[in-house]
Amino acid sequence: MDLKNLYFFRGENTYALSKEILRWKGIFTEKHGPENLLVLQAPGKTVSDLLDAVSVMPFIAEKRLVILEGLPKIEKEDFQRVIESIHPQTVLAIVESKPDKRLGILKHIEKTAEGKSFPLLSPAELLQWVQKTVHALGSTINSDAEKLLLSIVGTDQWMLESELEKLSALSKGEIGIREVETLAVPSGDQIVWQLTDLIGSGKATEAHAFFVRRIERGEDAYGLWTILLSMIKNLTLVVASVDAGITNERSIATSTGLYFMQVRGLLPLAKSIGLARMRALVAMAADADIQLKSGGYHYSADRPGEVIALSERMILMTNPHS
Repeated sequence: MDLKNLYFFRGENTYALSKEILRWKGIFTEKHGPENLLVLQAPGKTVSDLLDAVSVMPFIAEKRLVILEGLPKIEKEDFQRVIESIHPQTVLAIVESKPDKRLGILKHIEKTAEGKSFPLLSPAELLQWVQKTVHALGSTINSDAEKLLLSIVGTDQWMLESELEKLSALSKGEIGIREVETLAVPSGDQIVWQLTDLIGSGKATEAHAFFVRRIERGEDAYGLWTILLSMIKNLTLVVASVDAGITNERSIATSTGLYFMQVRGLLPLAKSIGLARMRALVAMAADADIQLKSGGYHYSADRPGEVIALSERMILMTNPHS
């Protein structure tokens, strides 16, 4: 590993970024020993802490690696002092997936450091990654099963890797639709992401089918209802921003307080649903939730029918073309 003295790892693909940092740690410790690897968390670290970390020479080895997780909140001049103090045999690697552009040192780091970017994969790249991962696990997956897996689990590589490991271990060499339908079950945040992503993309029919599959597999109907209510609240904020002429994803995130990825997922629908449909959707959701909480509609674990029907109606109402 031919190393310079300063590196900057960034990018929203936290899976690829983390895997690369893990690879660096493995190669480095194998060659130079674990005693020459130091990992620091940027929050709370002072200029003095950073100077102490980077100015030390390796211990009976050719190189020393300091990994700084996050950007330190220090002035540009102080960071320049840190750079100038890096021991010739020490490497400083700064890792920040989503750097805060308001920090004054960011541009200085970008100009000074050797940059390594890890963007999210395109759909075609993700399919190639799935095939490569399955092959490494000693299995194969046909294209139909691959598409179904992505529709169920989503595009998060951490989640996909976990599901592929499970599918490869339990299948007999080839992963098909049957194995995916039986074994690939999203849970927790995966369900939230998949359901809201389908709705936000304007795929109301696919979202409805996903909802039905979750109910059939024993998912709590009221839990899914609360996910939908939260999505409607967020969608309202994005629609209001679009109506005000704000269409930049990061600008909407800043003005609404939503996460950037939440805005990105909902923006396509926000641009097409129209104010009249949005008002009707909000009115329906508000009235139904009030009725559920006041006894107008009934819900219990053994009587989920009404909340299921309300959820299905809400999902289908998000179709801007219906």
